[in-house]
Order: sequence, then C-alpha cells, then structure tokens
Amino acid sequence: MSEDWTHVHSEIDRAFREDTVSSASDEQLQRWLRNICNGAIPNETIRHREIVRGLTINNIQMARAIDNLKVTMRKLNSGNERTQKFVLVLTVVAVIVGAIQAFAAVATILR
Repeated sequence: MSEDWTHVHSEIDRAFREDTVSSASDEQLQRWLRNICNGAIPNETIRHREIVRGLTINNIQMARAIDNLKVTMRKLNSGNERTQKFVLVLTVVAVIVGAIQAFAAVATILR
C-alpha cells in the first residue's frame, strides 16, 4: 500500500474516532471515498467497517445535496411568488385600461 493511502486512511480513522466526519469538507469526503474504494483491504473484519464508512460518507454527501436543493427550491419559489404578483398587477392594470378604453369608446359613440 502506498504512503498516501496510509496517510489518508489514518485521516479517516481519526475523523470517525473523533466524530468529525460530518463536518469534513466535500473535497475531504471525496478523497476519503476514493481511498476507501481504491485501497485493498485484506482483513475481512476491517473490510466491512470500510463498507459502512463508505455508506456513511455517501449519506453525508446526499444529505448535503438535499439541503442545497432545499435552499435552491426556496429561492426559486420566492422568485416565482414575486413574478406571480407582478403578473397579477399587470393583469389588473390591463383590465382597468381595457375598461377605460371601452367606456371612452362608448362615450364617443354616444356623443
């Protein structure tokens, strides 16, 4: 095993031991996943631990992606609400202008 693999793996061990995995950056999580997926684990007992760690890291990444989607959806909904209000105001103005033109046309005809 390479020295880099061993170094990254010790980072993973420390993060899980100290319960700092959820606060790791996205880049760290990606690096850790690559390390878990690419490293040869000859010990059956440890192999299962690595599978669970990989699933945990994937779960953290998915939770972050969902949170980002929620924020994006809130922003889009806010923008849509503003657009709907603007269109409603334009519609009311168009109806009022149409009514004024109709009354003006009728008044012109009746003169």
